[in-house]
Amino acid sequence: MARWLVATAGVLFGCSAAFGQAEVSASGGLRGIRIDGKLMAFKTGVRVAGSPGPGGAEQAEMLGNVQFHREGNQQICEGGIRLGDFRRGFAYVFRAPSQLGCRMVFEDAGVGVVNVDVRIKVNADVKTDGVNFYLHLPAADYAKGSVVLIDSDASAIGQIPLTATRPSEKHYLSVMAGGLRFLSAHRQLEMRLDSPREIVFGDDRRKPDGDLDIYFPLATGPLTEGQEIRARITFRSSGDVDRSQANVVIDPSRPGSEFDGMGGNFRLQSPGDPLEIQYNLRNMRVAWGRVAMPLNFWQPKEDVDSTQAADSGKMNGEVQSAMEMARTLALKKIPMIISVWSAPDWALMPRQGGRRFFFGGGRKINPKKYDEVCKSIGSYLEYLKVHYGAEPKYFSFNESDLGIQVLQTPADHAEAIKRLGAYFASHGLVTKMVLGDTSDPKPFKFIDVAMGDPEAVKYVGAVSFHSWHGGTVGQFTHWGRAAKKLGVPLLVGEGGTDSNSYAYPNIFLEPWYGLEEISEYVEICRICQPEAILQWQLTGNYSLLTGGEDGNPLAPTERFWLLRQLGSMPAGAKAIPVSCDKKEIVACAFFGDGKYWVDLVNNGATRVVAVSGLPEGVTELRVLVTDGGRGMKDMGMVAVGGGAAQVTLDSGSFTTLVSDP
Repeated sequence: MARWLVATAGVLFGCSAAFGQAEVSASGGLRGIRIDGKLMAFKTGVRVAGSPGPGGAEQAEMLGNVQFHREGNQQICEGGIRLGDFRRGFAYVFRAPSQLGCRMVFEDAGVGVVNVDVRIKVNADVKTDGVNFYLHLPAADYAKGSVVLIDSDASAIGQIPLTATRPSEKHYLSVMAGGLRFLSAHRQLEMRLDSPREIVFGDDRRKPDGDLDIYFPLATGPLTEGQEIRARITFRSSGDVDRSQANVVIDPSRPGSEFDGMGGNFRLQSPGDPLEIQYNLRNMRVAWGRVAMPLNFWQPKEDVDSTQAADSGKMNGEVQSAMEMARTLALKKIPMIISVWSAPDWALMPRQGGRRFFFGGGRKINPKKYDEVCKSIGSYLEYLKVHYGAEPKYFSFNESDLGIQVLQTPADHAEAIKRLGAYFASHGLVTKMVLGDTSDPKPFKFIDVAMGDPEAVKYVGAVSFHSWHGGTVGQFTHWGRAAKKLGVPLLVGEGGTDSNSYAYPNIFLEPWYGLEEISEYVEICRICQPEAILQWQLTGNYSLLTGGEDGNPLAPTERFWLLRQLGSMPAGAKAIPVSCDKKEIVACAFFGDGKYWVDLVNNGATRVVAVSGLPEGVTELRVLVTDGGRGMKDMGMVAVGGGAAQVTLDSGSFTTLVSDP
């Protein structure tokens, strides 16, 4: 497990909002440039043109061994680009050696100015069309604008309009230039190159989410071992920054579902986990928990009597740790989900042609073994209940839509719910089944077969999805409606935004990362009203803490305080409708124990927010703030008059307003 320490003097969490206007993804691309808290969004990256295998498709950047860190005003991404035939499976590509080593340095060089230094070393001969640097511009900001060529023989043609949509499958313009200047009503972006290069324009605006696509070659043709590729690009961004008042309206007359608060996953994976778990349980109100059922270690062989083996002192260490974790939550009266990641070989279908999937799973339960699988899972739950005093409220196979690591079709999912649900009920187990528990919000149709089967529905205790990589309003709404239709709670079984970020944990200290994470959670609370969001994880994996090594004590990061603040209301507080007229402000609201909570995430510039709809009797609001320098800090009270109050939201902050009872 990688560890990292707070190193920036005078900054509470190691990275202040002013310490870096460039937002950089760990994969080596700009996300945009912040000016006065407003993100001027665009995306950059490096891609290899032409696959060495069949298909000839471009390959993604930085697929493996990515490292991210800061040095002063520089953000540095280092990693390898692996090439391969994606038709042979992602695992094939991922295991292939890194033919290209890539180092990207992003330097803040003034207000709105970022220098990008690209260095690529070719580690093996590569048959390819070359390496490109690309720039994606959001059509919403630039589609009605124009572009001016810099240091080009074609500069005399003046401004080139970007208003017309060109065929997405064709590159409609190719020019030699030393840079480009994009101009629109509210945004301006200049890109200057270290020398004139051929710049190619593409257009994906025929697609619903299509953007403008610009790229230029860093190298052309086949690459030779030992070859070094270098480039330096400067981006200069400017634009309108909206600082006008935002208006937030709550509607206490329409209370919705109950929100117990923030929970966490507790899948043990490293020696440092116990200390991190202890810290989080002591310092955060954990409303729900999720633990692992290591079924592959509980009953590795079909003919083994797992209960007898455990009673005779032969319990596997991972099983014992998982059961002790469940007991810890049970003693704290924290309700929990128990999930299977890995099942024993005897319970699974053989691999198709010996092929392995990237995630190491993707195998279905053998239908002929379902009775034995039910018995094995049931015996685990019974042993956990009798010997550890823990009874999980719900059971699931983790992300079975994707096969991590048990694979199910929608029909398989319905069958599992029926078979296991019936077994649990017949053996007096209180555990009910989770519907969904999908890898992210997008595969919402995965639950439709089970929802249409009355025999499956009667065993469903909760609906769950994981929040990785975000979702749309429509997707979140579907999940919320499914839970309401069945009359069961909705749970976000794994909360997170970037499922790969464990590999480059320094990204957790970047202000934008925590802000994006809490924005997603607040949006989920507003749209689909879950009973809890279970953070992945409250262990050393995707940690919310720093320290813990070399004598350094554990300490909270900004992300810790963000989650603690969102879960600060009492369990069972009811979600209430809320609206906001500014897209940079994300809001949700709750009512419980006679108090109102209004949560506001400011993704833009500092501005005043007017909150209205508060009922009579509310005369003041306490203000709690978390950002790069404050952790759930009490900023005092603001007055309420006529059901309304005004408060200033700082850029890049999470503010909670709490009424007195």
